[in-house]
Amino acid sequence: MLGLYLFVRLAAPLLLGVVVALLASRWMNARLARLPAQQIPLPAESLLDSPAARRRYRRMRRRRPGLTHLPVPPQAPRHWLLITVAIVIGVAVGSAVLTPEGARFQLMVESTVGYPSTVIDIAIDEQQQDALLQAWSPVLMQAVRPISMRYRRSRYGPPTDSHAVIPVQVRRQGDRLQIATGQPVQAQRLRTALGTLTPAAAKAAEISERNVAPWRESGWRAWGPHVAR
Repeated sequence: MLGLYLFVRLAAPLLLGVVVALLASRWMNARLARLPAQQIPLPAESLLDSPAARRRYRRMRRRRPGLTHLPVPPQAPRHWLLITVAIVIGVAVGSAVLTPEGARFQLMVESTVGYPSTVIDIAIDEQQQDALLQAWSPVLMQAVRPISMRYRRSRYGPPTDSHAVIPVQVRRQGDRLQIATGQPVQAQRLRTALGTLTPAAAKAAEISERNVAPWRESGWRAWGPHVAR
């Protein structure tokens, strides 16, 4: 994960800069295509330096004797180019600044791709779900997963430590409550721990292990004090 993060941190600003430059180039070409071509008067043959240029000039005049001006495609104004360069640099710098810290990046990736979890599924009245979560909170708060990543922001800079927490996720579907831990927990141990708090609810709960992707699966919401970190 560290290698992927360092690659994204380096490549994302460059790729965004290239994409913005390509879009700006297409925009300028579309604007220039609407402008009429510039008409430049033909120079006198005596002003041409080389004999080859004079021969080409005489050949062109023989083929097109009535030609007095040469159409030249319009050129992009200099301020367009300066504005484009400023925008590209701004996008690259902004992307580098807004790139999340390493641990936060890992949290985003795992929340999208999925991570191993233990899911508690219980049928309970919707009005009692918050009370059950509060009663189970001493156990659930031990099921979060801390994330740490150590890396250097620059080649010669000091190491940087970043931290994040994969929290407990909750999904409410009417009278059915699903709770996904931040890390896998052995099902029997989890049931025993919950049973010391609410024996009846722990016995009625279905506990299984599977991968959870809160950002990809609908309905999941982070729960607990670690969410504010």
